[in-house]
Amino acid sequence: MALEPAASRRRLAGPPTWDGDLCPCRGAQQIGSRAPLSSIPNAIHDVSLSLRILIVEDHDDLADALRANLRSEGYQASVASDGRQALAMVRADPPDIVVLDLGIPGLDGLALLSRLRAEGHWCPVLILSARDSDSDKVEGFRLGADDYVTKPFRTLELMARVEAMGRRVVRERAAASVQPAPAARVPATEPDASLLTPQQVMSACGLTLRQAEVALLIAEGRSNPEIAGRLGISRFTARNHAEQIFARLKVESRWQVARALCDAVAVVVGVRGGPSGPPSI
Repeated sequence: MALEPAASRRRLAGPPTWDGDLCPCRGAQQIGSRAPLSSIPNAIHDVSLSLRILIVEDHDDLADALRANLRSEGYQASVASDGRQALAMVRADPPDIVVLDLGIPGLDGLALLSRLRAEGHWCPVLILSARDSDSDKVEGFRLGADDYVTKPFRTLELMARVEAMGRRVVRERAAASVQPAPAARVPATEPDASLLTPQQVMSACGLTLRQAEVALLIAEGRSNPEIAGRLGISRFTARNHAEQIFARLKVESRWQVARALCDAVAVVVGVRGGPSGPPSI
């Protein structure tokens, strides 16, 4: 029997990776040698080749396995276990690549992705999720994802996709080194819709009570499945309400909802001369 090529033989290392139901599916694989990024055509040699990757994953075993494999490939890998922690880490020290699970606590993965893009963080994002429906994939790409891998996944394929993103980062750095970079966008103060009531939102935005409740949950960063569970409605109904809210508020994405609600209520309170409305933004 023919021997397997040396380049395709891999060593198993670290804890198991997991599928979408948290069942062990295959050993985490340590990838063999790869061509150094410095050999990529058109790359400038003084560009740092130690790329930083943020893993946003709330299952410790999978996060540890991913981090171990990425570090074995020469990347600097760190982990955030929820969406709000990930957002703070990106704001403090933007990574070169983000590997993003969608079903994370604190701030849903899609909401986090939308917020990152809104604040001007354009590092490549690879979604790694058990959600395999076409609608989830389309929404992920619409919000700015660069790649989408479903769980369970093949470690070799995941590493190859990350490496492809790394090549893109190096080329973009090389291009940026020969032309002035655009001024960094300074994100506006984040609006806080937590003090708004459904009644205020109904009056200011012309929404029904149910739509107002959905809008406030969207402003919290909740996903459609989370909203459906919270309000006891179907996911289909939650999605329909979200689309109607976007149309009424004239926004294109979930991250804009909080700002639109706060602005609308502030206008109504100002016109009526009533007591303090939404929080200062």
